[in-house]
Amino acid sequence: MNTAVNTLYAEYLEHTGGDKAAAASLALAAVLVEGGRQAPPPVSLTADEAAARLRINRKTLYGMCRRRAVRCYRAGRHLRIPLEEIERLENESGAKDRPSRFPDVIKEYF
Repeated sequence: MNTAVNTLYAEYLEHTGGDKAAAASLALAAVLVEGGRQAPPPVSLTADEAAARLRINRKTLYGMCRRRAVRCYRAGRHLRIPLEEIERLENESGAKDRPSRFPDVIKEYF
């Protein structure tokens, strides 16, 4: 184990009164947080996130993946689309530049 993790574990073990599980949890949390840094942006999106960003139906996205028009992979049972692929599709289709389907006045009621 890393010496920094061991040091944190020993310190938290004292603070928790010898509770090993609590000390391990606190040490792990401290290592993961690393001084409050934010997590890096995702490198892939779920099918729902990608479909929303591309402004298409999720089933349409699944069909595009099945036809290999979109590069994707499975993480267990879940479909993931790399962020670079989403950006490529946005640039090709102009999805970012397209206005919303509903005017702002109508959006207030939904």
